[in-house]
Amino acid sequence: MSLLLVFVLLFFSSSCSVSSAQYYVSDDCSSVTQSPCNPLSVYAGNMSQYNNTIFYFIGTSVINFNVTMDSVQNITLHGLDQSPTIYCILNDYYQGNSFIAISTSSHVSFSNISIQKCDIYFEYSSNITITGSIFKNQIRILSLTNVVDNLIILYYPPPVCYNELHYYSLTLTNVTVTNENFLFGMVHGTSYNISLIFDNESKICNVKGVESQSTIVIEDSQFYNSRFGLLFDVRRDYFQLSNHHIAITVKSCSIHDNEYGLSINGHLSTSTHISVIDTELVGNWRNEIVGCLSILLHNVTVTNSLFTGLVIISSAVTVQNKLIFKNNTGVVGGGTTINGSSVLVLSSSANLEFIDNHATYKGGGIYIGSKYPYYSIFYILTTPLNAFTFKGNTAGVAGNHIYGIDYELEYYASSTLANLSTSSDARAFAFCDPDSKETTPIWYDDDEQQQSVFPGQPLKYNVALFGRSFEANSYSLTDGRITIEINGTLLVTDKYINNCSLIEYTPKYINYGRLNTTLIVTTDTLYSKELNIPFILNECPIGFSVNSSGVCDCSVSRENATCDINTLDITHNSLLWIGTYHTSTPFNANETNPNACIINEDCLLYCSPNPVSFQLNDTDTQCVDNRGHRMCGSCRDGYSLLMGSNKCGHCHNNYMMIGWIALFAVMGILLVVLLIVLNLTVSVGTLNGLLFYANIVKLYEPVFSREGALSVLSQVISWINLDFGFEICFYNGMDSYAKQWLQFAFPFYLWIIIIIIILLCRRYGKISRLMGSHAVPVLSTLFLLSYTKLVRTIVIVLHKREVTLHCTNESVRSVSLWYEDPNVEYAKGKHAGLFGFALL
Repeated sequence: MSLLLVFVLLFFSSSCSVSSAQYYVSDDCSSVTQSPCNPLSVYAGNMSQYNNTIFYFIGTSVINFNVTMDSVQNITLHGLDQSPTIYCILNDYYQGNSFIAISTSSHVSFSNISIQKCDIYFEYSSNITITGSIFKNQIRILSLTNVVDNLIILYYPPPVCYNELHYYSLTLTNVTVTNENFLFGMVHGTSYNISLIFDNESKICNVKGVESQSTIVIEDSQFYNSRFGLLFDVRRDYFQLSNHHIAITVKSCSIHDNEYGLSINGHLSTSTHISVIDTELVGNWRNEIVGCLSILLHNVTVTNSLFTGLVIISSAVTVQNKLIFKNNTGVVGGGTTINGSSVLVLSSSANLEFIDNHATYKGGGIYIGSKYPYYSIFYILTTPLNAFTFKGNTAGVAGNHIYGIDYELEYYASSTLANLSTSSDARAFAFCDPDSKETTPIWYDDDEQQQSVFPGQPLKYNVALFGRSFEANSYSLTDGRITIEINGTLLVTDKYINNCSLIEYTPKYINYGRLNTTLIVTTDTLYSKELNIPFILNECPIGFSVNSSGVCDCSVSRENATCDINTLDITHNSLLWIGTYHTSTPFNANETNPNACIINEDCLLYCSPNPVSFQLNDTDTQCVDNRGHRMCGSCRDGYSLLMGSNKCGHCHNNYMMIGWIALFAVMGILLVVLLIVLNLTVSVGTLNGLLFYANIVKLYEPVFSREGALSVLSQVISWINLDFGFEICFYNGMDSYAKQWLQFAFPFYLWIIIIIIILLCRRYGKISRLMGSHAVPVLSTLFLLSYTKLVRTIVIVLHKREVTLHCTNESVRSVSLWYEDPNVEYAKGKHAGLFGFALL
């Protein structure tokens, strides 16, 4: 069995003709002067007796019943006055409105009449004419599945067998359909010598070799303001062979302002040929040709479409004369979209124009959606070809005029298309400059563009995709999607590349050394392009090591300390020092040093009390008061340790040291004289108590407050304890080692002065009488004044700190450092002499 079903949805307008033998139909016959006049219900009881009859309809005839015409001939329903109407109302809740059915009849005409909310069925009837009629649904209903939305005409041929070709006629002239669909379905049985045929009465005809030919012509009609303007849905059963054909011609028609303007679905039928001639498709949302194996477009204009001018899918389309696409818009393909399983045959007279079309994505004029790069959609029947006109087409991403590759078109029309804006799916990778106004390819150079990173550091490339252009050996910008692999391991599954895009991905530890990154285009095409980019994966830098996730992290784990391999920054909250043991050796934070050792220790005295971020080649950021180097133990380069505090500052004049020495010498003498003259000795209880408490406060000063918190009190206490009390630069380059020697020097200098006075008193009586008995008590007082200073200095000199070193070679060891200056090893080097003197 083979069935051919053609659905034609159409909207159009026109006028009509009449016949003889007449009855008048009206729901208000009292106002009708002609006779006989009756409501339609009177005639509908037995319509079969009204052969060769004209029914004149006057006014509105409302029916709530079904009108059936069975086995009638030569009947005309004609509207007589200005607005004759047949209005159907609800007949059955489940079956919907009333309808008109014509069965096994011929020569039935509807003319000059408005039919509202009525379905019409033609079964087994021939020679049906509808002229000058209006089919209207006054109440707009959105759901087209509801029967009240559609005017449905079903046409079945008579259930008889003939030994000749059948001819059935259905004529539609000047018909207007408003706010509803006009569905024409022709169910045509076309098989012979089969005992059972669906949709037909079973017949055994024993007719062989007869070919059935059907023709549908739609001419000088308009289809507008509807969901479907003109729709052909050609269906056939593939399970049986058939010699039956249908030819559909649409000529001189205007299809405009519909949702779907021209919509053809041939279902890949080989027995259907459709010709669209001298027709305009204007202002429709979409026009499409799907699965149609034989269609001719002759002088067709497609303008102002909102979702691509014409979509061609799995179809064979022949173009004769002009095919114009103007001012259409779409996403892919502003003018037309042609998929890869279609064929577009350009005859010798073909002339295609693409003017002012726009695609928001690709292919302003034409979008060729072929998955097979070496398969041609275009077939050129004449050479040379000058049948293309492209002007003012634009696309949002690529291919203002044409997007896609067609080697047939490129070969025959290369001179015409060479200067156009054309592109395709990605055929090449290249690097690009994101700051450039124009994206031009920068081809990869291994020597200049190879990157080196650590595990966890991102690789960054600015990459653009380029499609094939119709200009010889040239490429044009496009977009696409890629995957990223490193040494065959998939790292990024889907990355969109548009214009000059940044590709950023993070390699984790695999193997150190030279590795390979592969970028692979995954755009829907059989043509796959790859770009291999080598890079160097380095071992983690100093202070970092590979963690369980395969990225570089802090080599020494510490609470509240974090390491960022991307910036090489180390961050901790406060009062902590992290750095290398050999701070005096400069190095690059990006380098790997197998001999480097890391210190990660608390730092209470000279480190910042605030959160800090730093790199291992700039650990001085963790220090305060211009201090630096290992554990903030000494001054930064260019700074000197100040007298009177542990801060570091600049020394602007080296000759100032002579002045300070002279000042200290005079001050020592004045202090001794002052004590003798004022008799300020420990024998006085008040001074004794003051010295005691001053000594206690000085010893515990670091506990009571940080440096400089109580500046006035600190100065007074310092003076009482023979400290200078205010900050001065003694000489350029002074460090903790020299400062501690000076701490010993001043008390000894005072002792020497008072001892000299005692010796002079013993030798010279005049001096003895002048001093009286104060010399020895003053000496005792000076010993007591300097006691705290000497004890503090000795404690500072002898204070040791054990520091743990975490080395890159995974060894861990401890070293002893001088607490006051961890840059000096304890009891070694220059600290050995100071250490020995303090022990004495």
